[in-house]
Parts: sequence; structure tokens; C-alpha cells
Amino acid sequence: MQEEQFGNPFIFSKIADFLKSGNTKEITNEELKNVMIRHINLEVEEKGEYTGIREMRKHLAYYTKGLKNSSAVRRYINTINTKDELVQALTEYFKSEMNI
Repeated sequence: MQEEQFGNPFIFSKIADFLKSGNTKEITNEELKNVMIRHINLEVEEKGEYTGIREMRKHLAYYTKGLKNSSAVRRYINTINTKDELVQALTEYFKSEMNI
């Protein structure tokens, strides 16, 4: 279960939904993007921009696993050094690739 929660912070709410109704609700791309940006903001607030952005790279790899063109976006994310650049890159990615 621990492995499943990486990059999928919604796993526990999905389990609760399933236990209640027998169905699970898929998260939207907008919800995923918002969680990623919130995670970035919290990480930078906690650890500072330099360390926070570098540590977020591994988390974002989990978040983007299986998404369209995710390997290209991960390669690009690994070159970014500021929070603003990272948030902008994710916003543009979701806008262009996921049609948000």
C-alpha cells in the first residue's frame, strides 16, 4: 500500500468511496494539477526553493507516471530551478497535453 500512495494522494479517498458505494471516482486532470502545485508550494515553504524544487522532482515523476508525454515533461522538469518556472511548466503541460 505504501508504494501505491506515491504519486497518488487520492488512493485513500478512492478506497473510502469504493467501500461506501462500490464505485470509485476518477480524479480530474484539474484536480491532479492543483494537488501538484499545492505540493510544490508546501515543499518550497518548508524547505526553501533550492531544496524544495529538487526534492519535488521525484514526487512529480510519480504524479506524472502514465500521463501523455510524461517522459518528456519529466526530463524538462528536471532542468527547472525555480518554483515559478515549475508551476508554469505544469500549467502549460496540462493545458496543452490534457486539454484543461
